Amino acid sequence: MPKVVGLVARLDKEAALRLAVQIAKYLESKGFKVLMEEGLADHLGSRAAAPIEKMKTDLVVTIGGDGTILRTCLRLPKPEPPILTIDMGVRGFLTEVPPEGALEAVDQYVKGEYRAKRCSKLASHIGERRLPDALNEIFVTSRSLAKILHVRVWKNRSLVTDCRVDGVIVASQVGSTGYSLSAGGPILDPELDAFVLTPVCPLTVMKPVVFASNTVLTIDLVKPKSATVVIDGHYQTQMSREEPSITIKKSEYETVFVRFKDDFYHRLKTRLLFVKEETDLE
Repeated sequence: MPKVVGLVARLDKEAALRLAVQIAKYLESKGFKVLMEEGLADHLGSRAAAPIEKMKTDLVVTIGGDGTILRTCLRLPKPEPPILTIDMGVRGFLTEVPPEGALEAVDQYVKGEYRAKRCSKLASHIGERRLPDALNEIFVTSRSLAKILHVRVWKNRSLVTDCRVDGVIVASQVGSTGYSLSAGGPILDPELDAFVLTPVCPLTVMKPVVFASNTVLTIDLVKPKSATVVIDGHYQTQMSREEPSITIKKSEYETVFVRFKDDFYHRLKTRLLFVKEETDLE
């Protein structure tokens, strides 16, 4: 049974703050110690606070949407504790339970009535510098708006493509349903251990490519002199003439989600593609 629980919530929604208080009190009444993210603790006047980077807990509860989950996973110490996700976002594709089911979900977790869904992440390096692991995607683009990016992509030292694009996305299986999908990339089945390279507005003909998980991809910057690397929409850094390459491969770490119903295609249809089930049409 977990003894220390981390609590992260979006701060721009009053309902999320109220729910955070309810969950914290409920957990404490069950004998757990609750550590709130510093920003959340400031809002609620809680003394038990810790930055996400130092949340060495048995469980983390997030209250928000996919953005809240992604920024949390970027910063959690590795290996990450399991994450129970409460939906307080727009689509909440990665979230598990609605707000009204939050306390029941905590009870189910404590009783062991759940499944642990392990999701691969992407590790990346610029030179000797390791960047935060990506749960969704790594996006390389020009620092200047509407300026073409010229890159070469290598798989295990073999040239894959020499292309001019607005940017390139390297997405995990989880991330294949995010920005990569919007850019025309394929959805990867959860049982497929792979990741995908998706071009964004290519000048020359280039289609998405799916790679096996043991692949090492290298993206070399040809032009312009610098480029921006964005990880999971939150972390940003730069590539330059001095460090013109980024290497991407499967991480040794994973994100572990607490799931009660692990039906990927039902989630996909109802939360992302908005397709009604056949039973709903009868």
